[in-house]
Amino acid sequence: MNSTKKALRNTAWLFSEKIITLAITFLINIFLARYLAPEQFGQYNFIVSFLALLAPFTSLGLNALVTREIVNGRSQYEVLCSSFLLRVIGGVVGATIAVIGILIWQSSIELVDPKWLIVAAVINISSALYVIEFYFQAEVASKYLVFIRVATLTISSVAKLVGILFKAELSFFIWVFFIELVIRGVLYVSSYIYYNKRFSEAVTLKHFSWNKPYALSLLDQSKWLVLSGFMSVVYLKIDQLMIGQMIGATELGIYSVAARLSEVWYFFPLALTTSFFPKLLKARDDKERYNFQLEQLCGVLLWMAIVIAIAVSLLGGWLVPLAFGEPYAPAAPILTIHIWAGCFIFMRALLSKWLIAEGLLKFSLFTHGIAAIVNVVLNYFLIPKFGGEGAAIATLISYASASYFVLWFHPKTQIMALIMTKSVFMPATYCIRKFK
Repeated sequence: MNSTKKALRNTAWLFSEKIITLAITFLINIFLARYLAPEQFGQYNFIVSFLALLAPFTSLGLNALVTREIVNGRSQYEVLCSSFLLRVIGGVVGATIAVIGILIWQSSIELVDPKWLIVAAVINISSALYVIEFYFQAEVASKYLVFIRVATLTISSVAKLVGILFKAELSFFIWVFFIELVIRGVLYVSSYIYYNKRFSEAVTLKHFSWNKPYALSLLDQSKWLVLSGFMSVVYLKIDQLMIGQMIGATELGIYSVAARLSEVWYFFPLALTTSFFPKLLKARDDKERYNFQLEQLCGVLLWMAIVIAIAVSLLGGWLVPLAFGEPYAPAAPILTIHIWAGCFIFMRALLSKWLIAEGLLKFSLFTHGIAAIVNVVLNYFLIPKFGGEGAAIATLISYASASYFVLWFHPKTQIMALIMTKSVFMPATYCIRKFK
């Protein structure tokens, strides 16, 4: 099977997963939001957002590097062992910092019980096991990941429905969320062992060895991605934490509905770019073919986002109160603003891969830093005045700043800014070519 067909088949698996995930997640969030009501739903999402802030400690910017190293022929055992141990160390460091911070400032944490934040910090360490995801991405064999993610989502969703049926407390749903994360990591490892036994050789502990110089080399390569990851999470999740702390759990619950409906689509660009990243790397030696593939993929991503944004903007005012109930009706105008940030997020997925391929990791940090600063500052001024709509405006502006406008100010990234601009005219360009 050639690389294009393999990438398309891999993308089909990831898209199939997302369709299933969208359906299940949408329904479960409706039931959960209605059951918990805006205040408790806001508390639940505060904990979820806090855990997301800790994720860079365990990812350490190694994700795409793991894929690249394996694609380039490095021993999978050396890459995975080194990456896993680095991620565990990072997770422990992150948990330690978080716990110390929580204990120092626990008196000012009123939205949720601080103990839940401590548990979240510890649970985050288990995501070190997710390094296996990037092995399967290198193998362009995401169907194994799809089975696991759909299975764990289904089980956790059933558990949440049972909790709703038996009128469980908020703590039950938080534990279901935590346990799902741990089980998924364990199943990733199991699938890795099975895959290698079937297609290569049985995996044993003797295959793995800690290569300190190589691990330090990986860490050195990823240092800018680590900082970039922190900045990225800040501008992606800080809005929800700031809303919770500044105006309360109820407003956060309403905003969370809008944010979830907007962000649930973000997997589509990740699926496309993940599947085509190995192909782009191989095409890099032929600049004309490389740039053409970038233009095509960027155009598809942008117009996919535009179609989604138009549909959601038109239907949001009717859909939100119908699905989630009248208490969540104020989420509709927030959603109408927030959904347009997806245009820049979709293109950002490709930009992130391109920056890695071009060795511009410092610029990745710079763009995320700009977005984080813009988002925090705008949220600080807009949330007290406009509430959730202010946070959505801040999100849109910060995403646009980081993923498009800032690219024009650096000679090495202007080519990508130009590709993104040309993507706006992709339908017209396609029609002109057809009628020539």
